[in-house]
Amino acid sequence: MKNLRITLAVIFLSIVFLFSLKTYRDFVITNDLKNEEKIKLKKSAEILNECFDLENKSKRTINEALKLIEYCLEEFGSEKKLN
Repeated sequence: MKNLRITLAVIFLSIVFLFSLKTYRDFVITNDLKNEEKIKLKKSAEILNECFDLENKSKRTINEALKLIEYCLEEFGSEKKLN
């Protein structure tokens, strides 16, 4: 009877350990994906800010600004060109 309790306790603890391990692994994977996404967003924001030339925005007409925005989005807007 004592051996049965010990066996059940070991099985139960093993199941809890495996479940905890899987939960931890999923948590780490999720954090890695979030960090990668943040890095991509920062990189694309930096590239687009450089392209938009925000320091000289008051020197452009509305049409020039729209053309610049269209150019920047076509040239640097897709994820493929950022990598």
